[in-house]
Amino acid sequence: MKVSRSLVLLASITAVALLTNLINFASTTNRFSVNYPPVVCPPAVSGATSAISLASAKVPLRITGSKSSVLKPAKSIRYIQKSDPAIIEAQGTTPVTWQFKSGKWAGSVICSSSISSQWFVGGSADVTSQGKLLLVNSGLSGAVADIDIWTESGIQTAKSVTLKSDSFQTIGLDSLAPGSQGLVLHIQARSGRLNAFLADERGRGLRALGGDLVNSTEEPSKILNIPAIPHLLRTPGKKSSALSHTLRILNPGEVNARIDVEVISTDGTFIPVGFEGREIAHGKVLGLKLDPNIPTGKFGIRITSDQPILASVYSQTIAQGKSDFIWSTAASELRDFRMAITGLAPQLIFTGKSINATLELLYINGKRKTHKVISEEIAVFQVPDGVRALEFSEVSKGVYAGALATSPNGSGYFPLSPGSELTKASIPTSNIRVLTP
Repeated sequence: MKVSRSLVLLASITAVALLTNLINFASTTNRFSVNYPPVVCPPAVSGATSAISLASAKVPLRITGSKSSVLKPAKSIRYIQKSDPAIIEAQGTTPVTWQFKSGKWAGSVICSSSISSQWFVGGSADVTSQGKLLLVNSGLSGAVADIDIWTESGIQTAKSVTLKSDSFQTIGLDSLAPGSQGLVLHIQARSGRLNAFLADERGRGLRALGGDLVNSTEEPSKILNIPAIPHLLRTPGKKSSALSHTLRILNPGEVNARIDVEVISTDGTFIPVGFEGREIAHGKVLGLKLDPNIPTGKFGIRITSDQPILASVYSQTIAQGKSDFIWSTAASELRDFRMAITGLAPQLIFTGKSINATLELLYINGKRKTHKVISEEIAVFQVPDGVRALEFSEVSKGVYAGALATSPNGSGYFPLSPGSELTKASIPTSNIRVLTP
């Protein structure tokens, strides 16, 4: 009998202890902090004007390298940026940076939170190159960036760059791989809060040859979608002419790849001659002429490969009668998010087998309008003037989208992708038993 009572008492104590631990475990693991990390917008390259589109004039920001780390309201929905990068608490609304040199070129790039790995498919390091790689450390400790470089000759010697806390550094593309015409860069953060941006600017002597900001892309993939590529140049009083395009592609693996390239336009979807089962050698940057015979003004491409690859499209354009160009890069799958586009009024191009999305337009005057995007293969939507933000929702799977914006100084492209993802971190819970010996 005594043994039985002892067993019952022991079982009761054990059950209470287990229940207490479960309650304590539930209370500690269910406490989380959920927020959007701040985003970084690139510094303005030398001689350029930079404007950041914001959804509200109350959005807090600060400039790197300033004496104070306090974020202050922007006081404008199109913030004119100086030479230093801007750190913005955008809270889930992705800002877009527009840079231009009057009468020479223009370009656009989305602002993003710190990223451990970024790929850039674009730029040149030959005698015409005036391009820059812009590295930003927005953290309060030092950062180290490792730069892997591929050219038409193969992979080059990697470089490492150390950045002080809350600073940025500019590196000339011609110093990374002197004489090379085609570049692909992989930037990895060994430590620190690192962001990288690429400005591709070219000139010959005093003659400007155009420029653009190259948006970074995700890791190599067997399926790539580049949704928005400009095609027709319309000059008042003259017949429209087709732009010249070059598909830049890198197979960074150890085995040759075979690719198919589909052109997607309002005139139909097809594989151009020479782009079905095309073999791509590994380890070298390749440039392929892409001149589809289509009367449409915009198009996209879908690339399928048996090996992970990277790609972008270089399109020759004109700015105020002078040579210019634009880089259209691969986009991630479109999902629900919000983007600020004050002052841009871009044209949006969606591609996918079955396109279905809800687009809400927020105007500067406070009005809201909703538009349904429904189509097969490709859809085009012109954003009206006066819109300061776009909100995408109810997006079907397999949809990719990009934006093309124009100005008297040139054209720009940016993918419709969020620059900052919602993060969830557990909050440490103090326990009196830790403090009591």
